Amino acid sequence: MKKRRLLIAMVAMILAASTSFAQGRVDIGIYHNGDGQLEVKVRPQADFTGIFSSLVFTIRWDKSSNATLGQPTQDETVADYLSLMRSGGVHDAGTYFYQVYAGFGFSRIGETKAWEAGKEYTIATIPVTGAGEFHLVNDPWTREVANNGDFYVSLGGVDQTGVIYKSLAAPASLESTLLIQPNPNDGRFTFSFLSAEAGDIRIEMLNSLGQRVFGDQLRDFQGTYRKEMDLTAMSNGIYYLKITRGGETSVHKVVYR
Repeated sequence: MKKRRLLIAMVAMILAASTSFAQGRVDIGIYHNGDGQLEVKVRPQADFTGIFSSLVFTIRWDKSSNATLGQPTQDETVADYLSLMRSGGVHDAGTYFYQVYAGFGFSRIGETKAWEAGKEYTIATIPVTGAGEFHLVNDPWTREVANNGDFYVSLGGVDQTGVIYKSLAAPASLESTLLIQPNPNDGRFTFSFLSAEAGDIRIEMLNSLGQRVFGDQLRDFQGTYRKEMDLTAMSNGIYYLKITRGGETSVHKVVYR
């Protein structure tokens, strides 16, 4: 009888393992939806109706961006099978901020919410203030045992971690990322913007007479541009920051009191 129970247990383990492998792995990606929110999506490699046991991922962004992340929110149908939250506070590490997120599930997704292979599912939306590039990362910081922030997926209690198929979420337009701080100011201020795609950019600072007091030309530029300005040697008044990229030009007022 004892041998029989042991045999049954071993068969059950083998069946569970084979079923788990049949589930397929799950990939993850991050998007900026253009409405001040990040969307975190998962993409299963196989159809799935079981238990989404756990999910861990980490978002990294540059400290110089002055951006912050809010509390994640979830659609009710998703929250029913996976509850996601921030795991601890924001971590300050060198030139980056890190935020780890963790989710746990105990209920089956079921046939009515079944995952289809290759289809994306939004697990959470995360509000953003400020502008910056946000990355889903596995890097030296996340790999440290104390941080435990590498991307991880468990389905039915079995590791089914896939790949980070889209790691970068950046705002769509350069203008939407522009920051002028402070404004108004005493002649000293900083402006910055993010160019998500490589391109030539011309930057000009003009006084109220249209005279150029500062200029910069960027060739095939991609990334975050940051400039500290000092106009205290000039007259106070209204200045204009003019940024041209491709055939588009935006003008922004700067008040020097």
